[in-house]
Amino acid sequence: MTKWILRCKECKNEWVLPVSFDLNKMKELYHYCPYCKKNTFHEPIKRLED
Repeated sequence: MTKWILRCKECKNEWVLPVSFDLNKMKELYHYCPYCKKNTFHEPIKRLED
């Protein structure tokens, strides 16, 4: 499992998303933001090393 730091483009909060695939090539993704409490666009910031 890989963990990524995502930044919500709406509220600008950062949080960790555990996924089983590489987000390097994605510029943004549409996902539920735990801070906004709705689906928003996010940008992957960096991968966390295990």
